[in-house]
Amino acid sequence: MASLSKNAELIGKLLENIDIAMLTTVGAGGFLMSRPLSTQQATFDGQRVWFFTEADSPKIGEIRRHPKVNLAYASKSRNTYVSLTGTASVNRDRARIDSLWNDALKAFFPKGKDDPNLVLLEVDVHSAQYWDGPGTLIGKAISFVIARITKTEEVMGENRIVDLKGRRITSRKPPSDKAGGASGAAAAKRAVSGGKAAKKTAGKKATTKKATAKKATAKKATAKKATAKKASGAGKSATRASGGAARKAPAKKAAR
Repeated sequence: MASLSKNAELIGKLLENIDIAMLTTVGAGGFLMSRPLSTQQATFDGQRVWFFTEADSPKIGEIRRHPKVNLAYASKSRNTYVSLTGTASVNRDRARIDSLWNDALKAFFPKGKDDPNLVLLEVDVHSAQYWDGPGTLIGKAISFVIARITKTEEVMGENRIVDLKGRRITSRKPPSDKAGGASGAAAAKRAVSGGKAAKKTAGKKATTKKATAKKATAKKATAKKATAKKASGAGKSATRASGGAARKAPAKKAAR
């Protein structure tokens, strides 16, 4: 457990100097849509983040239909990645717009801060998940080697989910690191056991099939042998009969 300010400070530090966020909304047909937006408030207060946009942009229509959104931040150079979940809404507060405005934004909003179509997209943050790893190439390489040798993934960086709603805020490992990992291991064990059982069954079936085939072959051979023997016996009888008839015929001729 930790205070809101401590968690806000942590997330704020991770977001430092990461200007662009990928905003993901639910688009037509329920498909997810993402687009880059520039975050307008450098210091994260643990509650909200702000973006300038046009009131008639497609994302505003999507947010009106499905206000739950995701914000993804990435700093490749620092090896830091943050994902924020929250509820988005349109804010037309001119005082807030004025406080966040800077003239560099005229490149995207030529009519300036007084443009009636200019609004703020306010995201009320619900939770954050972050991955913070070694920032330098040497640090990454060393961590990779240690992870391979010790088989400990934690040295590759820290991965936590931070809940930002409530008086006491929790910071925990993702389910995949705990319950998910256990269930995954159990599933893997079941899969291996199932594979062994299937292999054993298949082997047993193959042995039975082989034995049946062998038995059938032996039976055929026996039947063939019996048939041959019978045919041989019949041949001998016929020979004896014809021999007797041959011997008998001359005797009859002589009698005449």
